[in-house]
Amino acid sequence: MGNLDFFAARGDLHEVLAFVFAETDFRVFESYSRFGEKLREFRSLAAICDAFPIGKDPHGNGYAVTLQLWSPSVMKRPRTCRIKLDPKTCAGHTVRYNIEGWGLAQLYLGGVYKKIVTKSHFGHNSAKRAASWNSEDGVDWKALEQLSGRFRRHVAKLSAAKAPGRPILPAALALARKGYELKEMKGCTWAHKIQSVKR
Repeated sequence: MGNLDFFAARGDLHEVLAFVFAETDFRVFESYSRFGEKLREFRSLAAICDAFPIGKDPHGNGYAVTLQLWSPSVMKRPRTCRIKLDPKTCAGHTVRYNIEGWGLAQLYLGGVYKKIVTKSHFGHNSAKRAASWNSEDGVDWKALEQLSGRFRRHVAKLSAAKAPGRPILPAALALARKGYELKEMKGCTWAHKIQSVKR
């Protein structure tokens, strides 16, 4: 699987999302709809910024914004699934929707929580994993790997420093230099240390 964890703050995430819209054929959807509403597709950086406080992680869990990226060059249109809700526990709502497909890529945005920068994550399934589940789903895995590689190289290019196994993008690095901790999530008992800085 093509996975990448990285540390990014607001300006960094704007650059990452701008690349997705301008330089790939990914179409961007929310992972789960809001209660009682249809699933949203975001067609621009401005649309995502209107929907979410990009760069902030209110709960500190690294999942402030969860997005699914679909490329028509990778697979046919993904499935939108209806999820039944218990109105007693969901403020009276009975339904929400999510999006599914083996060829989707996931982009989960962390950000600033108090004096912490939580990680962001990009990833997707592999042909091997799909085959083990008997679920190839008509995915062009080579096309997905090519798109994934472009994304990961772009994040590496944007990075200003590195923690072990994780690029640190410029706005996140600036916060780290001001005393913010780089953590997977708020509950972590340890923080990532800056390993190297680009010159």
